[in-house]
Amino acid sequence: MKTLLSLRLWLAVCLFAVSTVSSAGIIWESTDGDSNFLSVSFSSPFPSSDTFGIFAANADLSSAAPLYTFSGIGSYSPTGAFKFGLWTVSGWVSEFANFEFDDNAYLLTFAKPGVKNTLALLYGFDIKPAADQSGGSVVPLPASIWFMTSALLGFLYTGRRKTLVQA
Repeated sequence: MKTLLSLRLWLAVCLFAVSTVSSAGIIWESTDGDSNFLSVSFSSPFPSSDTFGIFAANADLSSAAPLYTFSGIGSYSPTGAFKFGLWTVSGWVSEFANFEFDDNAYLLTFAKPGVKNTLALLYGFDIKPAADQSGGSVVPLPASIWFMTSALLGFLYTGRRKTLVQA
C-alpha cells in the first residue's frame, strides 16, 4: 500500500514537472507598450536585490548583452518580443517556470545555480507569451505518453479497489 502511494506521488511530480518545463524560457511581448516588473524574495516583503535583464527574443543569454537591466522594480517599453534573464555568479540564466495569475500578469521563477536559496521570483505585469515562439526548438510529448499515463492511473485505481473488496 505504501509503495502504491509513493508511485502515485512520483507520477504526479513527473506530470507536474513535464507541464511546467514545457512552458519555461518562453518569449514574451508587451500588451500595452509599457511592461512593469517586481522582484520579490521569500524572506522579505520588500523588493529583492536580484538583477534581472531583458534580452532580444533571439538573443543567446550566455553571450548577449541585455537591452535593459533592473533590480527590485522595473518598467520597460519594448519595441518587440523579448525574454528574461537573471544574473547569477555563473552568468545569465533564463526562467524555468511561469504561472499566469490573471490576464497579462505572470509570476516567473528563476533558479540560481550553486546558491543556497535557489529561487528568484519576478512578477511581470502587462506581458503575455508572444505569438511567435520560434526562439528555440520545442519537442512536443507524443500522444502515446499521455495515453500510457492515463492507463497507468486507471490500473492503479483498479488495483486499489480489488484490494479493498478482498479485505
